[in-house]
Amino acid sequence: MQADELERYKQILIQMRDSSREEGNRMIEVVLSDAEAAGEHDQRVSESVDKELALEQTEEDRHQAVLAALQRIEQQKFGQCTRCGSEIPRTRLELLPFTPYCVDCAFASSS
Repeated sequence: MQADELERYKQILIQMRDSSREEGNRMIEVVLSDAEAAGEHDQRVSESVDKELALEQTEEDRHQAVLAALQRIEQQKFGQCTRCGSEIPRTRLELLPFTPYCVDCAFASSS
């Protein structure tokens, strides 16, 4: 992969990292404010907190994947499948720049 292409992916990933951090902070605020509510809405608040926590975990997983992708850039391994070592297609990287797997390995790991 060319240096200018790597730099472009790096900037995309840095943007994703920063927005993910902001979203995580927002979710924490929502969960904490919902947790303070009391009274007849306790059941809805509890369900809301559960949903927010699930979303927060998803965001944290994505944030960790973005950090790992940034590390692969620094290690000059970005764009290579971490499982089989083959090149990850550019079309896949355009959609999921933080993906560690080629299409075949991603499919195998999800089955």
